[in-house]
Amino acid sequence: MIEVECQISIKKDGNGFLNPAKTELLNEIIQNGSLSGAAKKLKMSYQHAWTMIDEMNHIAPEPLVIKQRGGRNGGGADISSYGMQILGEYKLIEAQVKKLIRQINVDINL
Repeated sequence: MIEVECQISIKKDGNGFLNPAKTELLNEIIQNGSLSGAAKKLKMSYQHAWTMIDEMNHIAPEPLVIKQRGGRNGGGADISSYGMQILGEYKLIEAQVKKLIRQINVDINL
């Protein structure tokens, strides 16, 4: 059986903006409320996670993630309302592409 697979990668002006790894990181930040917690869960270094967030924040017209420095109650990270909107739009695109890929896989295996 032949099977087509596809991953969504969105670029802005030639720069990588969103991809499955970045959206997974955003989702983990939502779950953890922390960049370091999200990085640990995804088994990546904090520096790599921060680089990914920094790339997205610099490409987007508004920050997707708002980082709060540590202090008495510790730091944290929150997804901005713009970040939630972008994540939702990515999920819609992903759902449409998956639907198309399912149909392609049916068609090529007839």
